[in-house]
Order: sequence, then C-alpha cells, then structure tokens
Amino acid sequence: MNYKAGMHTARTILLFFFMFFLLFSCSDSPPRTGFYYWKSTFQLTKTEQQALDTLSVKRLYVKFLDVDVENGRPVPRAPARFPEGVPENYDIVPCVFITNRTFQGKQNPDVLAEQAWGYLQQINRRYGLEPQEYQFDCDWSPSTREAYFAFLHRMGRLSRGASLSATIRLHQYRYPDQAGVPPVDKGTLMYYNMGDIEDVEEPNSLLNNQKGFAYLANTEYPLPLDVALPIFSWALVYRLGSLAVIINLADQKVLDTEPRLEKIGKVAYQVKENFYFEGHYLNEGDLLRFEQPERQSLEKAARRLRKIKSKSGYILFFHLDEQFIQKYPPGFLRDLAGRF
Repeated sequence: MNYKAGMHTARTILLFFFMFFLLFSCSDSPPRTGFYYWKSTFQLTKTEQQALDTLSVKRLYVKFLDVDVENGRPVPRAPARFPEGVPENYDIVPCVFITNRTFQGKQNPDVLAEQAWGYLQQINRRYGLEPQEYQFDCDWSPSTREAYFAFLHRMGRLSRGASLSATIRLHQYRYPDQAGVPPVDKGTLMYYNMGDIEDVEEPNSLLNNQKGFAYLANTEYPLPLDVALPIFSWALVYRLGSLAVIINLADQKVLDTEPRLEKIGKVAYQVKENFYFEGHYLNEGDLLRFEQPERQSLEKAARRLRKIKSKSGYILFFHLDEQFIQKYPPGFLRDLAGRF
C-alpha cells in the first residue's frame, strides 16, 4: 500500500470511529432531570440545593394551588409562597392540584378556569414570574372528563402562548380511548400509586412493578410524555379494615423504635394502646403499613419506562425534600436517570 492510500484508509477509519462515537453518545445521552416541589412554602435547604446543583436541574414543578370543594363550591387552598424570593436559573412550572370531586358538581368549567387563572396570575405578579408552562393535576373519571377537559380548553385560551401539561395516571395511559386524552401540549406519566391503597393486604401501593408494568402497553400515547418516579415514603393507618390516615414518614426506624407499636410483619405494625403519633391519634388495634420505593424497584421501573414510545426526554422525581434526598442521594438519582 502506498503512502497516500494508507493515509486515506487511516482517515476513513478515524472518521468511522468518530461518527460511531458521536452516534453512541447521542443515543445514550441521559434525559433531562427535574423535580416536583410539593410544599406551599418554597424554601430550599442546603441539601436540596446541592442535589439540584449536582444533577444540573433546571426545571422545577412547584405546587402553586390546590382546588377542592367546600360547601358545594370550589375553593382555592394553600397558595404558593416564596419568602426568600424565587430562585434564579430555574424554569418554574406552576402546578395546580384539583380534586376530581371539584368537577362533579354544577360548576361552570369556564368560570372555574378563569378563577384559577386569576389566582395563578396573582402569584406570578407578586413574585415577578412569567411561566412558560402550567401543569394541572387531576385524576379525572368518566363522569368528570367532559368538565375537566372543558376547563383545560379554557385554560389553553387564557395561557396566551404558555404551554399546558397534565398528569396522566397509569389507567389513563393504558386506555386512552376510554379515559380520553386531555387537550394539552404534553403529559407527565405518574408512575406510582398503582396499587390498591384501600386494601390492608396490599404489599406496596406506592410502587408495585408487577401491577405497573401491566399498564405499560407498547402502543404510543397520543401526547408526548415526561415520566415521574416516586422518591417519598409514608405510613398508612387502617382502622376496622379501612384506610383512616396517611402519615408522611421518611424512616421506618421511627416505627421500629416506638414502644406502643408491635411489629407484626416486615413493614406491618399494630397499635398496642391509644396514643398520638406524628400529629395523628391512633387507636388500639389500628394497623400500620410502611411503604417506600425500593431502589431495585425504581431501577427496574426506569429500565421498563425507557421502552415507552411517547416519552419526551424528562424524568421527574416526586418530590424534592431533604429527608428523601438523604435516602435517594444525587448519585443514585443520576444513575436512575441514566437507565431511563
């Protein structure tokens, strides 16, 4: 082989490896990462800020408002507060949680949308915000779908160029023809709470891949989807066979060391005497079940969710809280995002 031919061959080989590396890097680039912030008062702790910095998070889904029914009328609750101002360098996405029963009455959905929009704009003006996206969280049902979708249609006209997104539960993802597809720009698939929380025998209603995977059909959802995974835990209290109380609880050890609780299973406890626990009055005989997403289960979920055809590139974690960041540190969350 002469010198020129050898150089040409070498350049061809180098170009091939460069293109292969570029293709491999692009196809395996990790998704963008975001968090939900589900407390009414927005104040980042040092640990929370470090987690955001480590994961290069630029988008935060912040609960701006709850809407529920009181005396037959929709009532706004828990408006967002930023006592230290809105942090810079983040895309803040206002989220509105609306109970399904809000749409079960005779409320005019257009009027309700205008009222909710007015409350959102009050918060925006107070803190100098101009959001580019708004998200609405409602587990609608067949009886409320028409009213909720009309509400979203009106919100779309009011938003003046900002995009709208909606949370999508697993049953709504699996059966879009029956459940309907909300009239928004994109959705967030909430991959948690797929078990029967009302069932005292349920092993883990928070994250149950056996049940969750059954909903993940290979068909493409009509909207592009972000995906949300849980990084929180709770204790469920059952009284006379029915769910009575949900207690936000980060550490199971609190239950193990409580002398008035008898451990009757790996994550199950029985109340031995009446007492107050975490601000809730428990009765003798009540049953408690502690639920949390196991790391291995989260990893399996991320690998399976990678296969859905309509994912749009964001993986979101619910929710940003120091006590949960300590259980699921940034290194683990980065690895989890890489599996997605």
